[in-house]
Amino acid sequence: MYGLGNEVSIHGDVYSYGILLLEMFTGKRPTDSEFGEVLGLRKYVEMALPDRVATVADKHLVQETTYGEASTSNSTSIADTKTACITSILRVGLQCSEEIPADRMQIGDALKELLGIRDMLQKSEASTQ
Repeated sequence: MYGLGNEVSIHGDVYSYGILLLEMFTGKRPTDSEFGEVLGLRKYVEMALPDRVATVADKHLVQETTYGEASTSNSTSIADTKTACITSILRVGLQCSEEIPADRMQIGDALKELLGIRDMLQKSEASTQ
């Protein structure tokens, strides 16, 4: 894991980026006491995907997704798109923070994925205006 050795590497940076994504979108730290020594932030997110995203995502993001719009079929599809985007971002975080460095997503690929997620969200929001 990053920080255990003395060498700085791109793999370590990708790992840190993945953990940062998980922190930002869950609102939790890897060192939170609720995880204990066994679970950890990464495993916590991994166990929740894809069906229980709302249980691990930051409550502010989930509230915006479920309560931010009037209750219409259009707002339901926007909420579904936002939930799908959060799920996809968490997946990128997981892929970047794989235990084995060679299994981690390349940072360029992570950027492409995140840009695609952004574009999907923007397209969904633009279609409602």
